[in-house]
Amino acid sequence: MDMRHPVWSLSWALTRAVEQDLAGVDSPIVNDLLRVEAGPITIRPRVGDCSVVMFTQVWRAGDLGWQLGEVDERIDAETVVITGPAGDACVYVATQLLYRVAAPNRRFFLDVAGQCMRGCLERDQYEGRDSADQEAFDYEVAGALARISGALRHLDAPEACRVARALQDCAQEVQAAAGDPQGHGALHGPVVSGSVNH
Repeated sequence: MDMRHPVWSLSWALTRAVEQDLAGVDSPIVNDLLRVEAGPITIRPRVGDCSVVMFTQVWRAGDLGWQLGEVDERIDAETVVITGPAGDACVYVATQLLYRVAAPNRRFFLDVAGQCMRGCLERDQYEGRDSADQEAFDYEVAGALARISGALRHLDAPEACRVARALQDCAQEVQAAAGDPQGHGALHGPVVSGSVNH
């Protein structure tokens, strides 16, 4: 199913984000004038204070929370990610708010870089601290790998396997440089082979 309409998706997401979905921001001027005992007053963020990324992503209907029909149906739709001045972020798909992340972690921004966001049932992976291993990993390298992973979705199987083999060669070089030529402990988890999935 093709649900792409870039102008409509972007304008709708921006309107929703600044009017209601993103967290408000502190306004010293308003708080000095009104001084409410209930706590500080926040104002709505402005479009110019937000960071916006839009890309087309192929989603499974189940990733969007659709219960009726075929949950494995593929849906082409614009994904709009808007980060507000308070540090929170909203993910929109085809003019619908998919989820809001109060404190996005590195995994969130790497998936934005790779243009492959997680479904609504996996949004909790974007909140909180990353693992110590992930935080120790150079952000630029992690971002490049995220973009490669996103690009692999558009390659046919033989090309994807060639890229996977090249990445395996790089992993072996890193293991050797870390003093672990057999890969015992330097890198954990299975090495990619055969097929590539995100």
